[in-house]
Amino acid sequence: MKILTSVCLLFIVGFCTSSSQAQDIHYSMFDMAPLELNPTYTGYYAGTFRIGGIYRTQWAGMSISSPPSTSNNARSFNGYQTPSAYIDVPFAIPRKGKPIRNWAGVGISFYYDAVGSENGATLSNLAASLSLAYHLGLGQKGNTILSIAAQGGIMQRRISGDFTFEDQLLGGGAATTDPLYMSALGGGTKTLPDFSGGLMLSHRGRRFGLEAGVSLNHFTNPNYSFMTPATNDDGEARLPMTTISNLIMRIALTKKGNLFLKPLFFFQNTINTTGEGEGLSAFDFNGQLLLGIHFNDMQDITLYLGGGYRASGDAIARIGLDVKGLKFGFAYDINTGTQGLNYNVFQNNNRAMAFEVALSYVAKIYKVPVVDEVLFCPRF
Repeated sequence: MKILTSVCLLFIVGFCTSSSQAQDIHYSMFDMAPLELNPTYTGYYAGTFRIGGIYRTQWAGMSISSPPSTSNNARSFNGYQTPSAYIDVPFAIPRKGKPIRNWAGVGISFYYDAVGSENGATLSNLAASLSLAYHLGLGQKGNTILSIAAQGGIMQRRISGDFTFEDQLLGGGAATTDPLYMSALGGGTKTLPDFSGGLMLSHRGRRFGLEAGVSLNHFTNPNYSFMTPATNDDGEARLPMTTISNLIMRIALTKKGNLFLKPLFFFQNTINTTGEGEGLSAFDFNGQLLLGIHFNDMQDITLYLGGGYRASGDAIARIGLDVKGLKFGFAYDINTGTQGLNYNVFQNNNRAMAFEVALSYVAKIYKVPVVDEVLFCPRF
């Protein structure tokens, strides 16, 4: 009861502190991108090292039948491409004469997010981060764990290609004087620091387990504008702080635990401390339910089937497979509504579909104990 009460308080704090903006990557399989979800997942596993990645593509191949130009020719939109990768390592913290219950983790993660069109116009974000986490085992068994973590890195935004600006449309194709072009399109890049932190309380039981985490991102409100004060009155566009809350459970349906449910919940919100973008809300919620089927203990094979729904109007179908330390996941999204999209503009009828592919591997490298040979001398 104490564990559940603590988890509920932690989750409510993370959920109630905010309202959101779309400056962060949003994976449907958020549990397959652990260091992007919350830095407390750094080193949160049993093994020597872990390496993984996830790739998402969204809205690829959409054709716009009425683009904002003087000619009304069809134009292709390449959609969003978002790959990310990570590697992390746990380190045991021994206690003299006592079993090891506490450990630390260090990891690095990368992600690249790009959107573009057929004429080569591209806006991209590249980020690299270093994560440090500490995991404290609580209780007599140490199977209730309090984790705290910090993450820091750099983010680089880049804009390039052939763009058409409003003054060109109104001026019949004359050269643009838009300040964004003047300051950024000559190979414009913007590099900024980015910091975040996280807290998680988890419990690992034989028939029930859960992970409840909260992370705070962009808490320095970095300026991500391409423009400078010389080309813009303010010259700033502050990245608002965001909170991400997640709740992941494992509920056994049989005594052996070979059949279980895995509910997953994700909330993302914004804490607007800059005064910019007030009234804008892009609250993101992702709720899923997976059925896990464990086949045998020798091969350690588990199959996952299920799906869920996102607040943006996306229905999600998922399938996954675990084989020993190897994890594979595939997700397919289809937009069921028209939020933020005018489908009359698009020539094809792919309904803003997206898919994700994820893969991770936990290596377990242990020293083989050396056993001295013993020669038994029988008595006569």
